Amino acid sequence: MMGAALLAAAPVPPELGSGWATFSRDDWGRQTKTRVEVGTIGFDRGARRLDFWLRRSMTRGVGHQEEVSWADTRTCAPARAVLASIRDIPVPRFAPVGTSKGPPLVTDGVAYALSTYSDDGGLSENTNLGTPLAAWIDGALATLDRCWSSRVPERTR
Repeated sequence: MMGAALLAAAPVPPELGSGWATFSRDDWGRQTKTRVEVGTIGFDRGARRLDFWLRRSMTRGVGHQEEVSWADTRTCAPARAVLASIRDIPVPRFAPVGTSKGPPLVTDGVAYALSTYSDDGGLSENTNLGTPLAAWIDGALATLDRCWSSRVPERTR
């Protein structure tokens, strides 16, 4: 039992390499947090494309055990389309505090975050319900819902 608990909280295995994107949904009211990390597992020479791993961490309640599950683009066909669609998320406008006409960031509801790279460098966004990023994250989590398993993907050789 203790071994399973330690495995659940274990970091990404070093042989998979580090991730290049993270997106999350944090529901303060229900005390649930879902975080998905994405990384590259190698190049499929036959298909002539990169393959990717996804690691989902879920926490329910305060101080509860993190549950970890995995997916990859080799065994979950929708995962590739989800990752490609990151490019289609509209970029928010910059609005220094007090200059925006939009809704303020709500910190006691549902918070969404995405951190990845753009053509110009790093990109990170935090938002709440009713934004294109929130809709993308909710859609991505729903699309990937049937893909998760306890099996850690293996690096492409």
